[in-house]
Amino acid sequence: MKQFTQAQVQVLSRERAVFNAAWALARAREKLAELYGWALAGEATSWIAPFLLAREVQEALEEVRALALAFADAPFDESVGAFLEEARLEAARILRDREADQPAAGEEVPF
Repeated sequence: MKQFTQAQVQVLSRERAVFNAAWALARAREKLAELYGWALAGEATSWIAPFLLAREVQEALEEVRALALAFADAPFDESVGAFLEEARLEAARILRDREADQPAAGEEVPF
């Protein structure tokens, strides 16, 4: 049996899993917004770029699903739903904070 050092083994807490899931949801939302913008503007002249972007969204959502399933308890549906709701709320907070840090339209950005 393989021996692991303490540096190799990390225990993921539920709070950290919710945080990781929230970041994955935030990334997925940004990629979906970019994909939607391409579709509206007709900027995607090739199928490869939208396909790769959609694949990134799928991977992020699969990561969130895997984390939710890993931390599911006895009432399975309720537990997964609660985890996803926590991650969704945290992702909304992350995106709100990120948008608040960006300068308003027309505002000069100092170098």
